[in-house]
Amino acid sequence: MNQRRVLLVEDDAAIRQFVTLALEDLPVAVHACATVDEALAVLSEGPVRLVLTDLHLAGDSGLRLLERLAADPALRGGARLAVFSGEGGAHMPPAWAALGVWRRVPKPASVKALIDCVEAALAEEGAQPLPSPASTPAWPQGAAAAIDSHFGGDQALYQAFRAGALAQFPADRVAGTRACLGGDASAMRHLGHSLRTVLGLLGEPEAAQLAWQLQKAAEQPGVDADRLGEVWRPLDAALARLCR
Repeated sequence: MNQRRVLLVEDDAAIRQFVTLALEDLPVAVHACATVDEALAVLSEGPVRLVLTDLHLAGDSGLRLLERLAADPALRGGARLAVFSGEGGAHMPPAWAALGVWRRVPKPASVKALIDCVEAALAEEGAQPLPSPASTPAWPQGAAAAIDSHFGGDQALYQAFRAGALAQFPADRVAGTRACLGGDASAMRHLGHSLRTVLGLLGEPEAAQLAWQLQKAAEQPGVDADRLGEVWRPLDAALARLCR
């Protein structure tokens, strides 16, 4: 069984593609999963060296996966645990540390941050892990800045990611409008969370901020369809602009 496996748990297809492409030159096999159930199936097949998971997933959360691994050390094996997070500061939340989380990877993550994380996880046993990045990097403005900041200067990688994102945006707009009309705050929160990362990686900080505002609004108790529509419409317009 190949010991150099990396398990990625991320329900946004564009982010899964980005991470997979970012790591393609490393001596690892990336197993990209969209759900906790898929991740558990990969772990049941054999050990992995790194589990990199988002916390905000459709269905069971990434936190639930971490809890499952903490309760079943044999399932976790010797895997390092890393968490994608676009929130919080430099410090590891105590609840994460208690579950064995080794590193926080800022989201959106740069190619360099991803490679650093994987290379540290592959280091020899007993080596000291590299510290987590001090803070979430500011979103770059424009394609050139995004390529330099998040894609390690690799224009082809950026263009491949952008093509996938633009192909997905029409479906995102349909889903967002449907959820907005139905007052589905859970769906809107999830969509805002995903779009925030994708738009940040594309070098669209203003649109990423609109997605962040949608996520935060949808998390408010008792939020109604009118409020969701108020924060969705400018984001929908930004997606339409990018699709032209």
